[in-house]
Amino acid sequence: MDVRTIDFNIGDKKTEIVLCLGFFDCLHLGHAKLLQRARELAKTAGAKAAMFTFDRQPSAENKEIFTLEERLYRMDELGVHIAVVAHVDPDFLSIGHSLFMNMLFERFNIVGIVCGSDFTYGKDAEGNVHELKKECVKRDIKLDVIELEKDASGRKIASRRIKEFIKNGDMRSANTFLPLPYIMMGTIVHGREAGRAMGFPTANMNIPEEKCAPAAGVYYTRVYVDGADRICITNIGTHPTFGDYSFNAETHILDFDKDLYGKKLVVRFMDKIRDIVKFDSKEEIAAQLKADSLVALSKAKND
Repeated sequence: MDVRTIDFNIGDKKTEIVLCLGFFDCLHLGHAKLLQRARELAKTAGAKAAMFTFDRQPSAENKEIFTLEERLYRMDELGVHIAVVAHVDPDFLSIGHSLFMNMLFERFNIVGIVCGSDFTYGKDAEGNVHELKKECVKRDIKLDVIELEKDASGRKIASRRIKEFIKNGDMRSANTFLPLPYIMMGTIVHGREAGRAMGFPTANMNIPEEKCAPAAGVYYTRVYVDGADRICITNIGTHPTFGDYSFNAETHILDFDKDLYGKKLVVRFMDKIRDIVKFDSKEEIAAQLKADSLVALSKAKND
């Protein structure tokens, strides 16, 4: 990943940027459209495309589709390599819309701005596109306001809809609204190693509390590791057969048995295979995991 992060409180006046404004909690198709436009404008202006985002959700009650680290990874995949990151705290949330713009222009060398037509900013979202236009005219800054991306039925593509798909384990539907599949990113940690004893070693990662994780179940997933894109099955949730009710992610990479402990892994979720069930024996589990692997291979052929 090749992304430079700039603290909003520190800024950078040396680098000319075309800035995408928004939260970009999942980088859906509408967000990808904004990033693409910023890249185009930056190329024309001889500047760099950049994306504004927060280090966490402004509301602690809301789960993030992508954590900050995952957002940085995804924006890198989409060709934008500078992120302006604001730290969400009471001081930041109390900044009025006019002061926010003053701070932004004072701290950064902005030559253009791209945002969606529903963009709001500042305390209580009191700033809107109309106010932003006035700020840009005053500073002779180019502003591109992009109309909202809609699905085939004419409905706005929105993060809240994607969250519902994810919470229901409907990864196929969630991915239709994302430019690239939903990901879960984390460092591989030691687990029970029960899978290894059955011939199905797993790469285990903890799920951040703030992340909107898929519904509990077994999924067809993919990872890029050891120079290849590999087919996997991933268990999200608890492990009732072993009396283990901790909620985490365990990924079995088909035809792969190298040590990944301590390494970073990005798991792409493609489709759900089944719900989690409790088995009566390890033999039953092994048979089911073999069946799950065959389902994943079959699904992969249709991708």
